[in-house]
Order: sequence, then structure tokens, then C-alpha cells
Amino acid sequence: MTVALVSGGVSAAAFMAELGKNGNSHARWNKICDKFETFCDHGGGALIASFAGLILMLIISVMSIIKLLIKPKPDSTIVVP
Repeated sequence: MTVALVSGGVSAAAFMAELGKNGNSHARWNKICDKFETFCDHGGGALIASFAGLILMLIISVMSIIKLLIKPKPDSTIVVP
């Protein structure tokens, strides 16, 4: 569930970055990266960080699934009175 939410946020951020870089002629939105270069540089760094966060979230989820699937071996040294 959380991976889906993070993935949705990353894809929305990537869409907005593409919109800021290229604009949209149908909606008459001009591109802004040619006017505000620093803004787009910071946006690129944020995109890299969000994709890194998505990858880390996937790794954590896979580790949790593996941990849940591996059943612990019963300990035969425990004596029940």
C-alpha cells in the first residue's frame, strides 16, 4: 500500500517536471525552465531524491515480505513441564 502511494507521488512529480520543462500548448501553459533555471535544477534534485525513496521503499517492502514468508524453525531444546 505504501509503495503504491509513493509511486503515485513520484509519477505526479515527474509529470509536473515534464510540464514545467516543455509546457502544454493545448492548455496554453508556457514552459518555465527557460525563465527559472534554478527552480528546475532544484526540481531535478527532488525527482532524483523521490526516485531514490521509491527504490528504498521497494527494498524495505521486499525485505518485509521475505521475512514474513520465512518460517522460523521450531526449537527442540525447549522443555514444556
